[in-house]
Amino acid sequence: MNDAKTYKIKGMHCASCAGIIEKTFRKVDGVDSADVNYGTEAVKVSFDESKTNPQELSQKIEKLGYSLMLPTAEEMGMSSDEHAAHLGLNQSKKEKLAELADIRLKVISAIPLAIISIFVMGWDIFAQLKIVGEMPLVWEEFFHHLLPLMATYTLFVVGKPYLQGFFRFLRYGKANMDTLIGLGTSVAFIYSFIISAFEETLLKDFPNV
Repeated sequence: MNDAKTYKIKGMHCASCAGIIEKTFRKVDGVDSADVNYGTEAVKVSFDESKTNPQELSQKIEKLGYSLMLPTAEEMGMSSDEHAAHLGLNQSKKEKLAELADIRLKVISAIPLAIISIFVMGWDIFAQLKIVGEMPLVWEEFFHHLLPLMATYTLFVVGKPYLQGFFRFLRYGKANMDTLIGLGTSVAFIYSFIISAFEETLLKDFPNV
């Protein structure tokens, strides 16, 4: 029986990620067992070191958007450059904070866009209810061109991790929360773009819609 070792995991976003990683590890030759804890973002894995190793296990899940946080350079008796060249997978506390800061910046950048969208949609709703007057034509045309640009930024910049999850599903057939969000937002974006781009044509062909 091989000794079980515990490693932290980078890239987990939902409980289904744990199942994906477990199934992937259990298919690796030499792995006896693998148990992933989403709450602690760690995996306890038992494997035959003559058949596989932590670096190979990490490579198995790297293509799915995850990786093992392996021992430091000091623990492996390597220099920083040797360690980086050998693994290229570690995520230090500094890197984790940088990742969180990047996510926070993207969310903050999307807040003004959400406020503008709510303002435009709210005005349209209140105008239909005769609570306010119709939006001036100049403003209407301005927002008609601005909103698609805002949506494009939100999807491809703020939502990039979810799109990557969707593409990983198409390539490897492994789905998680990112896949569902990426699929849903992409479909909504494409549908809205078609409606906006061909609004006049659709109104002519389907006047009662």
